[in-house]
Amino acid sequence: MRFTRGFALSVIIAVILVIAIIYFLQPKRLRETREEPLRREQRVFPREMPSQKPPERHEVERPKEEIPYFEKQKIAIIIDDIGYDLASLNALLKIDAPLTFAILPHLPHSADAAEILHREGREILLHLPMEPQAYPEEEPGGGALFLWMDEDQIRRQVEEDVDAVPYIVGVNNHMGSRFMEDGTKLLAVLQQIKERGLFFVDSLTTRYSKGREVAQEIGLRFAARDVFIDNGRDYKATFKILMDMVDKQNPGKMKTILINGHPYPTTIRALEEAVPLMKAKGVEIIPVSHILEMTGKNKRLKKTDAN
Repeated sequence: MRFTRGFALSVIIAVILVIAIIYFLQPKRLRETREEPLRREQRVFPREMPSQKPPERHEVERPKEEIPYFEKQKIAIIIDDIGYDLASLNALLKIDAPLTFAILPHLPHSADAAEILHREGREILLHLPMEPQAYPEEEPGGGALFLWMDEDQIRRQVEEDVDAVPYIVGVNNHMGSRFMEDGTKLLAVLQQIKERGLFFVDSLTTRYSKGREVAQEIGLRFAARDVFIDNGRDYKATFKILMDMVDKQNPGKMKTILINGHPYPTTIRALEEAVPLMKAKGVEIIPVSHILEMTGKNKRLKKTDAN
């Protein structure tokens, strides 16, 4: 019985010691448990992570294009949507400036307008219709390019449109806010334009245009418009835009500006009144092809919204 009692007492003492050890060690374990996530976070997110710094991405940065500056302000003015009538064209031809005219294909007066402009020695572009974001609510017109077309259909349509407007030296897009965002489809268009010995002017109807990117890829002569002068079809607003482009330039650091307008009565009136004032301030109005000749490479493209 003594052996049994002694053994039991030893067991009780041992159990008490184990419980005591567990009790006194428990806070430490809890602290370790609470700190463990912090230690893991420190391992994953150290204060200094040289290997985790965002790459500088030199490989994707494009070299900046040099913008030539001139003593005199040089502005190219493209008038789009020619071909609906001849009255507005004749009014524009009376303005004493070498405006450039972009003719839509397959309109009642497309060919006649091209003949008149050629006789007057004016620069002519094909105003190539393309699918807009708002299609079919907005219809780009006859000869338009659509994203559902395959490459052969696109090339045939471009050929047909180019042949419909004689004497052209280049092409710019009519609408196209959806089509110009598709680099694959656009490649087929610009390749065809290059094969015909023409240049391309991006009307920038979308800020996501692939125009410059694709043109550079294939070595196509390229420019992009800077300003639409008549989105609101308001005479005062159009006149102000024209004069602001002159008044806000820095003397001795003039650069070329490419603007687009339309044969609206309000635009014609604004040009009739603004052009003499612009010329009096030393502005030289030039055909759009001169911009490509002066820069010697693609003109800087400004990403801007338009309809």
